[in-house]
Amino acid sequence: MSPRLIPKVAGVCGWPIHHSMSPTLHNFWLKELGVNGTYAMFAMHPDEAVRAFRSLKQTTIVGVNVTIPLKGKAFEAADELTPDAQKLGVCNLLYTRDNRLIGHNTDMEGFSEPLLRRVGQNFIRKSTVVVIGAGGASRAVLGALMAIGAPEIRLINRTDARAESVANHINNPSLRAFPWAERDHAIYGADLVINASAAGMHGNTSLDIDVSYVTPGGWVYDLVYTPQDTDLLVQARQQGLNTIGGLEMLIAQARPSFRLLYGVSPPLDGAVKGVLERHLAGST
Repeated sequence: MSPRLIPKVAGVCGWPIHHSMSPTLHNFWLKELGVNGTYAMFAMHPDEAVRAFRSLKQTTIVGVNVTIPLKGKAFEAADELTPDAQKLGVCNLLYTRDNRLIGHNTDMEGFSEPLLRRVGQNFIRKSTVVVIGAGGASRAVLGALMAIGAPEIRLINRTDARAESVANHINNPSLRAFPWAERDHAIYGADLVINASAAGMHGNTSLDIDVSYVTPGGWVYDLVYTPQDTDLLVQARQQGLNTIGGLEMLIAQARPSFRLLYGVSPPLDGAVKGVLERHLAGST
């Protein structure tokens, strides 16, 4: 009888971390594929994060996803950074290769996949896009939109100075920051509105946005997935607009992480979305 292989252990780090849906998602894929592995939650205080991340090389853990507020700490801890991580200045994935800690970011890929599949590259290349938020998720969204070729991107954030800082740092002629007080003007005539902020999430303040100014037939993409039907998406559907919810990005950004952590591609059958929807329904 051959010895049982040691299971591949990975997980997700954050502070707090109890709300994460990543274990439900990855463990479902592991079970569906019959992979000898597990995926867990690791609560990690920001003050201890860099040391803890660097200690991964002394463990049998193959890697970790990283969520708020540790993405900058993961960037700092990495021995080597992929181009996507360097571009965004933060990591949402650390994995070990040849006793080196590699920092990567799957947010641009995760954001882009549902958008390109549902909306299409040609639509985006002819569209005015509004992005709400100026944090790490926003940087991933902006990087992806510019890579696809969006001709006009309007950035708004409740703190005007942060939106201006992001726009100035990126310094791309297609990108312009608008004051929060002029958000209706920014949204007027937009073809695609993307919420890359935490506003509208369970426990956070609601998002004071009027999507009636979006072009008829336009799209609203909310990266928030708790709740699944955010006020923004409900309002958009009432206006007859097309919508994409945050679960789409959650699943899409997890796919490359799963491949890098476990060495196999996750199933493409879409069954995991139903599992996550049932999980969300049971937690409300």
